[in-house]
Amino acid sequence: MAGKIPHIGRKSAIVATLLRCARQRQTIFYGELGREVDVPARGPWKPVLDEIAREEVANGRPDITFLVISRQTGLPGQIGFKPAKPPTPDQRRMADDVIQNVFAYYLPSANTAN
Repeated sequence: MAGKIPHIGRKSAIVATLLRCARQRQTIFYGELGREVDVPARGPWKPVLDEIAREEVANGRPDITFLVISRQTGLPGQIGFKPAKPPTPDQRRMADDVIQNVFAYYLPSANTAN
C-alpha cells in the first residue's frame, strides 16, 4: 500500500539525510531536503514524516523529523503531530527540546562509548 503515503519510496533517503543532519548537529529546510531526496519542496511532507516519526519513537529514538524546519518559523511545520503555523510557545519549547535530544542522541561519541 505504498501508494497511500506520498513519497514513501523516498523514506530511506529522507531518513539517511536526517541522520546525517543529526550527526552534524544541523537542521534542514523542507526545500533543501526535497532537493537532496528528489521530493518537491512542497511535498506533501506530512504523511511520510509522520510515518518516520512514529517509527523513530516506537524504536525508542528521538524524532529526527523535528530537524526539518520551515524558513518562516525556523521550526517544524508540525510539532507534536499538530500544525505549528504559527507555533505556540509550548510547541516552540517542545521543538527546541526534541531537537536538542536528537543532537545529543546522535552525538558521535555517545554511540561509540563502551
